[in-house]
Amino acid sequence: MNKGTIYGVALGPGDPELITLKALKTLQKADVIYYPETTNGKGMKSSMAMRVLGALEIDSSKFRAVEVAMKYDRSEVNETYRQLAADCILQAESGKKVAVVSEGDISFYSTFAYLVDDFKKAKVHYEMIPGVPAFILGGSLAGEAVCKQTDKVLVVPEIKDETQLREYVSANETVVIMKVSKLKDWIAGFLQKHQLDFFYGEYMGTDKEFTTRDARVLTERRIPYFSIITIRNEQQVILGNSPIKSN
Repeated sequence: MNKGTIYGVALGPGDPELITLKALKTLQKADVIYYPETTNGKGMKSSMAMRVLGALEIDSSKFRAVEVAMKYDRSEVNETYRQLAADCILQAESGKKVAVVSEGDISFYSTFAYLVDDFKKAKVHYEMIPGVPAFILGGSLAGEAVCKQTDKVLVVPEIKDETQLREYVSANETVVIMKVSKLKDWIAGFLQKHQLDFFYGEYMGTDKEFTTRDARVLTERRIPYFSIITIRNEQQVILGNSPIKSN
C-alpha cells in the first residue's frame, strides 16, 4: 500500500471565511483531522480551531480532538505532541490522508512545528498549507498597514519587562505582541505613559471579537490568551523613562 500524506493546515485567525481555498479542499479530502482543544480550571472544553471547522462543509466524523495543556511547564504538552506525531505517522503509513490544523498560519507559532522533526525521522511525506496570521487580520481591522516600504516589523511572543519593550519599540517601526495576557499587569500603563499609537484585538474574526485603540479601556479589561497588540512607531521615537509627547 502506498503511504499517505500528513497535512499541516492553517485555519486562519478565526473567521471561517478567511481560510484559504487550498486549506478547505485539503480538509475536505482528508480521512482524519486532528484539532487542538483545551480545558479550563472548571473542566470546560474549548477550541478556537473547532469554531472554524464547525462552520465549514466537512464531515464531522473525521474530527479528532487533541487535548493541549495550557501550562508554562512544557513536559505535559511535549508528550502530547509526541503522541500526536506517532498517531499521524501510523495513520499515514496505513495510506490515509491526515490533517493537523492550527489557528493562524501553520508555520507561525503553530503546534505543527513541534511535529515536523518526528515526521522527518519517520520519512513520512508531509505538506504545510499556509494561512492568514492574526496580526495581519489586525492590520485590516485597524484599517491601516502593518508596515510600509522599509519598515522593520518585530513579532514577539514574550516580553520580560517595560525596559525590554521600550527597546523593541524604539528600534522598530512596528512591534507585534502575541500572548498579551502575560503583560496584563502593566501594558495599559505603558501605552498611556508613552502615548503610543497601537491597536489591540482579542478573539479576532469570531463572535467574541473585541478591539480598541484606547489604553484606558485595557486598564480594567480581563485580557485573554487569544489577544495581540500592534504598536506603531513610524517616526522611530526613542522611548525613555519619562513620558513622550505625541505628534
